[in-house]
Amino acid sequence: MALERLATGCGLPRRFLETIQHGTMNYSYKGVPTYKSPFDLALYQLLLWEQKPRTLIEIGSKWGGSALWFADVLQNYGIDYTIHSIDTQPLANREIPGVIFYQGDGRNLSETLSSKLLAAMPRPMMVIEDADHRPATTLAVLRFFDQWLRAGEYIVIEDSIVDDLYDGDRVADFEGGPRPAIAEFLGARGVDYEVDTRFCDYFGPNLTWNVNGYLRRVR
Repeated sequence: MALERLATGCGLPRRFLETIQHGTMNYSYKGVPTYKSPFDLALYQLLLWEQKPRTLIEIGSKWGGSALWFADVLQNYGIDYTIHSIDTQPLANREIPGVIFYQGDGRNLSETLSSKLLAAMPRPMMVIEDADHRPATTLAVLRFFDQWLRAGEYIVIEDSIVDDLYDGDRVADFEGGPRPAIAEFLGARGVDYEVDTRFCDYFGPNLTWNVNGYLRRVR
């Protein structure tokens, strides 16, 4: 993976990103906060139709809006799916068909997802890392699933746009965001992965909140 690609950020000026972020942070699905940019809502629909994952693992549940949306899309596509959604504070009293909520930490996933459970999960698998957007968490998730993902499967790193959207103390709050972790992981394992530019650049150069974050295992 060329280093110059990893250095490429979102193609929109910050003043536009800020207005889109305002809408993103107020977006809901069926009344549940969902926090997905309009670009990624569209891109996920394309990716889910193409991949038809029978297992989707989400790191970071929040209020469950994303899990609800993913479940409805997969159901509408006629896919026999199970979503495993993991958060440090799992949702209580929310039942979504096909979704299992767990308590767990992205930095220590082996305590939540056993080898036996992962080995039994139907394929294809897709992983969405949407935890605390800090590089240590992102890197831990990437390294954990590296041993499980097969050729052709995806791991999507969300909100790697923080470098473009914020600066100064706000970026420091995220300890630099997910992009340093993506670069470190691909520096070590890039021979087996690619940044899928079909999705990252679909609407324009990295016009996604998951900047350089649609990662496909190639072998």
